[in-house]
Amino acid sequence: MAQDRMEGGNENVSRTPDSYAGGLDDQLLERAEAALSKVRVVHGANEQYLDNLDGKTVGSVRKSLKEVFNIPGDATALVSGKEVQDDFILDGGMTLEFFKEAGVKGA
Repeated sequence: MAQDRMEGGNENVSRTPDSYAGGLDDQLLERAEAALSKVRVVHGANEQYLDNLDGKTVGSVRKSLKEVFNIPGDATALVSGKEVQDDFILDGGMTLEFFKEAGVKGA
């Protein structure tokens, strides 16, 4: 019965697998482009993918997320696993991580 409703409603609509594939490819491409434009920001348990960070410096992100992510002023910034300074300019698809090294017990 569900097939009857689907087929009977609009005979001009093509329901071939090829017609669906083009739409899915376009959707996947749009999603991939959107993901690549975001920057992943991490501090401890806090993690978010944020838009509109292309061209921003690490220092400006640190300042704007200081309260929200509870980022200490002396936290080290890593981009894709490498230490960077506050004047480093971010690009989409990067991972920015803030961390503060814990103290070492005993000597």
